Amino acid sequence: MAEFLNTEQTYAALVGLINKADKKLVLISPYIKIPERLLERLKDVCQQGTVEMTLVCRKEDLKPETKGALAQIPRLRLRFLSNLHAKCFYNDSAMVITSLNLHEHSQQNNREMGVYLTRQEDGDTFLDALREAELIVRLAESEEATTGKTEISRQESDKRDDSVGTRPPRSKREGPRGEKSIGYAQSGHCIRCGKDITYNMEAPYCTSCYKTWKRYENPDHEEEHCHWCGKPNESTTIERPLCYSCYRKLRRNRSL
Repeated sequence: MAEFLNTEQTYAALVGLINKADKKLVLISPYIKIPERLLERLKDVCQQGTVEMTLVCRKEDLKPETKGALAQIPRLRLRFLSNLHAKCFYNDSAMVITSLNLHEHSQQNNREMGVYLTRQEDGDTFLDALREAELIVRLAESEEATTGKTEISRQESDKRDDSVGTRPPRSKREGPRGEKSIGYAQSGHCIRCGKDITYNMEAPYCTSCYKTWKRYENPDHEEEHCHWCGKPNESTTIERPLCYSCYRKLRRNRSL
């Protein structure tokens, strides 16, 4: 049956998944900064030549030094999904679904929880979770694909700049048909200090506050403002930069 895990047990279960991987090991985590000992374990398992490892994370939050460390792992397939929020780790026969990021800060400082499932004992529940996790892997783009897309995007941008110049910005918070639309907002707020900044769900900090956040890189640190409306005391995070009210407006707008 499914087993509840606290922070220490979650990390121990993750190590167990790595050690017992036979042919497959999949790590899904938005934020990546693998502790050195865990990195050594991953390299050792993959160097045996039988395990194929897939890691899915957010490309925009993957630091160059972390990417360089991952390059040391043989047979690693790196994939990216910009709206990833799930944390899930599994091998051929077992899975951990958890709040724990694959990040040393989460393991050392945060209070986390998780659930341990096995193919043999948890049957349909394990398979349902596996299907969703495999969907996330399929939706994520490979490193080669995103690199190529970035280059094409730059080339197209250069062409547009040469031919038609800079497109005038939309009026503040105005959608494609003139309606008030959170999805097309051009003005936002830093989720830490509330300062006016460009609305960008992937970059909800002003430059100064982002530098402060980068000192610890805690994706679960609660901030004080909503990225869209700017209201204080909304307990937002870099992963959830909108207050509940604005999030509902965003979902409703996208369904139109």
